[in-house]
Amino acid sequence: MSEFAWLCVLALLFVLQHLGITSSGLRKALVGSMGEKAYLGIYSLLSLVILVLFVRVYNDSVPSVVFWPTFEWMRVLALFLMPVALFLLIGGLVHRNPSTVGVVLDQGEEVPVVGVMRITRHPVQSAILIWALTHMLVNGDPPSLIFFGAIALVSGYGMRLIDRRKQAVFGASWQAFSEATSVVPFAAIARGRQSLRVKEFGIFAPILTLIAYLALWWGHAFVSGVAIW
Repeated sequence: MSEFAWLCVLALLFVLQHLGITSSGLRKALVGSMGEKAYLGIYSLLSLVILVLFVRVYNDSVPSVVFWPTFEWMRVLALFLMPVALFLLIGGLVHRNPSTVGVVLDQGEEVPVVGVMRITRHPVQSAILIWALTHMLVNGDPPSLIFFGAIALVSGYGMRLIDRRKQAVFGASWQAFSEATSVVPFAAIARGRQSLRVKEFGIFAPILTLIAYLALWWGHAFVSGVAIW
């Protein structure tokens, strides 16, 4: 089997493992049979194995055709969007984020809207989606479209599945949280449902974002074989 065929197989496994289990209701059955902790442990291990293989096969793939050239404005747009994506990712990890796995609220507790949740209620998934779509734009070859496209699909549709699952768990609290926030970054702020409060970001997330961005700028060629600029 060719490397591109393996890439397609792993892309399918990646999508099915992340979206198929949740959307089919299989997750609920598995959690009921083995428990939440055991399920999360096995799921995380399987995710890691598939992701490592997926990345390895993608890095070994040699594009035979490019569907569109990489223009300078594409690179500039990527350089502008990557700090935004990193800030959403780090902000969503360092602050209590009710959209992530493992966050439990008391019955009737109001879902807080603070920090990066004012920008989007799915900061981590939005960050991954921005990263994936940006890399699809600047890499118009079939392996890149398959690789980053699968990740974009999981992150994009995954936000809908998270909303559905959290709505079932938190009920009216999550409904109020959804109405006060947005999936698309800055949409709730633009529509007047939220205001951007910079003080809530703190100093830790911006500093980590700057460090991560500089590290990626320097190490991108070592990770992917392609220099950023």
